[in-house]
Amino acid sequence: MKTQPYVIKNVSMKRDQDRLTITLNKAKSSNYQLFMGIKPKLEAINQSVARSSTGKFEIKLPIEQLPKYFVITGPHFRTNIFSERVLPLSHAINVRDMGGYETNDGRFTKWGLLFRGDQLTKIDSSEVALLERYGLKTLVDYRSAHERKVHPNQVLGTVLTIYNCDPHSSFSEAAADVVDLRGENEKLVQSLKDGKVDPKFINDRGDNVVLSYQKLVTASPAQKAYGRFLHACNDFEQVPIFHHCRGGKDRTGFASMLILLLLNVKEEEIVKDYMITKPIRKERNQLKYNLYHELVDKKEYLDYLMAMIDTREKYVQAALDKIKELYSTPEQYFIQHFNFTAAEIAQIRDFYLEEGVQLNE
Repeated sequence: MKTQPYVIKNVSMKRDQDRLTITLNKAKSSNYQLFMGIKPKLEAINQSVARSSTGKFEIKLPIEQLPKYFVITGPHFRTNIFSERVLPLSHAINVRDMGGYETNDGRFTKWGLLFRGDQLTKIDSSEVALLERYGLKTLVDYRSAHERKVHPNQVLGTVLTIYNCDPHSSFSEAAADVVDLRGENEKLVQSLKDGKVDPKFINDRGDNVVLSYQKLVTASPAQKAYGRFLHACNDFEQVPIFHHCRGGKDRTGFASMLILLLLNVKEEEIVKDYMITKPIRKERNQLKYNLYHELVDKKEYLDYLMAMIDTREKYVQAALDKIKELYSTPEQYFIQHFNFTAAEIAQIRDFYLEEGVQLNE
């Protein structure tokens, strides 16, 4: 059984094969209905599929029938639109919809338009079919040319445009010239043993990761790569868009921060989106720790290596704070650094955002 790390405020979901449990958290006893639809529009979410007096619903929903979108209603009450945020894929664990986040002006990001994730190298035919049902038109790949060559994505028949947008970040350096995970691990460990890592970073603080995020804010290769992504988002004929790197944490995490910031999403929501990766990668990170430990047993080396793959609020916060330090407003960052106009910013917000209802935690 897999529980969604986050859906929307006051709604939780978990899937057990074909069974989906949806819960309206902190619900008082009342008459609730769960409505479902095939499109993320209120007028299309009109099929009543369950009733509950407690706010807890259990329905049968095979993965083969996705995507589906929901609202819960009660007397004088309804939720915003929601769906399964993390898509139920076994061979790409961090693919998710970026809908449902609240902005500073009280709107919400629409579901079904922006997707983020990890590489699609190992997905099987049923998972290809699932992603195709989401109608993905554009794929943005932040991996290096070497990564793309060694681990090519599976082909999605719905994708019409692919942008290769390598930001040349430090996060891809470990994968350079290696063909498998063990080779990458050996390279990382050897760099520590050879003294190639500044000793001030060899601890559990992750200061080198913080610095990498800060550098992405202004670095020229990142400006070019992420600028292509942001302007692709502003071409509304190209949506839905799926953007990804290898694991969906750093290069994709930074890009996701950018598009949500451009859409005026609340900072705490941006951080929340970033942190969803942490529980998703918990088992994978433990596996990597075990692999690292086979190669080295020095505690400070292991601390450094684990800080590199961990998902921490301070990493994405460092980038947000750097933007605040350098620019008077987020809008000025996108105008000056990525060549957006004020009119384009207003236009992209109107396209990706919708009105909703305010729900307390």
